[in-house]
Amino acid sequence: MAWRVRVGGRAAIDGTKERAGRVLLAAQALAASDLSGDLNRLVAAAVKGAPTVYDKAMDASYLDPALRSGLGGSYHRLFDGGHTIAGAVRAAKGVSADDTLAQEALGTIKALLRDASTPRGLPLATWDKSTFDSVAAALESKFRIPKAWFYELNTYDAADLLGGAIGVVSVIYRWNRADTEEFARLASVIGTSAAVSANPLLMVVSVVAMAQAFNKASNADEFAEMIDGGFKGAATSGACLAAIAVAGSAGASAGVALLVGVTAGILAYKASDKVNLVAVARFAKELASVILANAKEVTRRA
Repeated sequence: MAWRVRVGGRAAIDGTKERAGRVLLAAQALAASDLSGDLNRLVAAAVKGAPTVYDKAMDASYLDPALRSGLGGSYHRLFDGGHTIAGAVRAAKGVSADDTLAQEALGTIKALLRDASTPRGLPLATWDKSTFDSVAAALESKFRIPKAWFYELNTYDAADLLGGAIGVVSVIYRWNRADTEEFARLASVIGTSAAVSANPLLMVVSVVAMAQAFNKASNADEFAEMIDGGFKGAATSGACLAAIAVAGSAGASAGVALLVGVTAGILAYKASDKVNLVAVARFAKELASVILANAKEVTRRA
């Protein structure tokens, strides 16, 4: 009896983990959808308030008339040195003699969150503006990469942080237990979301996940599984993003769009399990070989 309870309990836990994994994969695409704006607005509402000495300290260079013209206007956070995490800490240090260290830290965090919840977000690192403009111009002329997308690639907002966090949890959750195909599917979902949202944090997670998928693939069959998993992951992300877009165009609320997106992602996950891209490709190759052989035989007889 005790053995049955243990087996049943283990099966229930495994089933719960599997369902949780599917929800994580579906939710991964949400941060790349239009719902990211709703998330940023929620964060903005939570930290709203009049600018504090910490906000002004982070914006010191931009507020200086002598420096403002060379900082890119509304894009100044990427160039002024006060909006990276390290830069914000340096700028806020000691600006209020009345605040304790804890109050200073809290004030800095709130100032960062206020900026992270805006469309411009926060920079990963500070760029020299002339260097950034040169690189952006080269990317646009040679690869047709828009300057705005390149800016997004160098910044992050609250939705990007959530997407990165979900990605990290998903990778950790599957690190030791997922097979090659499953890990490749995860890498594909994360990579698709990162590309659509230009989320630099998520791109790092995607690279780590893909590296682990390669590490798990030890032979030709497993590399085929990795390709199959990538296809299935892209299908899952695409279904989730498309469902949210349709719900949004129909005037659905953010809550309804969220439910529709997660449901579509989970259904796509389950449906793609029944499709084996590698098997389809092999069948097509074999069919083409047979047709070619028959065509050659007909030509020879003629």
